[in-house]
Amino acid sequence: MQPDLPNLTRICQAEEAALREIFEDIAAAFAPPFDTKIRAQITTLLALAEPHRHALQRAHSFHLQSPALRALPMHALERQYFDAILRHLRLYPTAVTRLQTALRHRLPLFPPPPKPYGPEAQTLALHSRTWDRMHAHLSPHAPNLYHDTPGHHGDLPYPSTDFLRYAMAARRICLAMDKHTPAFLDVGCGIGLKVFQAAELFAQTDGLEYEPGHAATGQAMMQRGGWPEARIFHADALSFERYGDYDVLYVYKPMYGAALEQMEARLIGQARPGTLLIAPYTDFTTRFETLGCTRIEGFLYSIRPPKSLPATLKRATHVGFALPARPKNGYTEDGFLAPVHLALRRWGHGD
Repeated sequence: MQPDLPNLTRICQAEEAALREIFEDIAAAFAPPFDTKIRAQITTLLALAEPHRHALQRAHSFHLQSPALRALPMHALERQYFDAILRHLRLYPTAVTRLQTALRHRLPLFPPPPKPYGPEAQTLALHSRTWDRMHAHLSPHAPNLYHDTPGHHGDLPYPSTDFLRYAMAARRICLAMDKHTPAFLDVGCGIGLKVFQAAELFAQTDGLEYEPGHAATGQAMMQRGGWPEARIFHADALSFERYGDYDVLYVYKPMYGAALEQMEARLIGQARPGTLLIAPYTDFTTRFETLGCTRIEGFLYSIRPPKSLPATLKRATHVGFALPARPKNGYTEDGFLAPVHLALRRWGHGD
């Protein structure tokens, strides 16, 4: 005999509660590195969830045959409740697949480069070229090698696709260090296009710029572009006092000669141990060791790294590449899947 609508609702609520409890346990266990013990624990919990999922599907299918439910208008709470169950059931396979994929596969800190002259490589080259043209268009002054102030470079663009490779790796390392709200600073940010990009990756993004016109242009762009919390402020890198407030520092030749070495020493001296530094210029490759830095890969360094750095880098290979979730409709309506969705997003494996 088919249960009536109130009984059907109670059955669904009970199965949802059981599923949510299981997924809360999965979310509590889901933290890298995903060793054999964690994989076995989550696999067992997923197996426990399957009978409840089938029971919920069966109960939901009964509601389709309910004359009482079919007679309800679309905005009725009872109809909306069963529609929500269907949405959650449809999300279920994807959530489980993402869990299993994250548990099984380690991801390199840097993805392998695309084949030269292939479509992906040319797409990335076009992306960087377009951003360079945008930089030239937005800048109050034409990009130039030397500033009027001795020792200072002008506003020089660095290829945006290369920057993003390092920035995404830095974010994954921050997560591996359990820094889930990392702060980023671009030292000598010009008009702030790198700050604009970094705002997609880091909880706090700031830019420090010596030229007041560039700083004003950059701050206006942050406001118009939807990043009112991002800050670009006019300051001198040689007298800045707050390098220690940040988890990731990015420097691309804001100065040259003795001024650059003075700035590097100041920045590294103030930075907290383990701070990540992206410094994509060859001068720094000749002196990073004497300044107390360790190269992670390419132009990515750790300042006075702790002994746990190798373990942290290994843990970072279990962190995903997914961008941080931005608020949008539906994230609070994941139902019994909410705990595992939040856990996936926390470790870079969500949507």
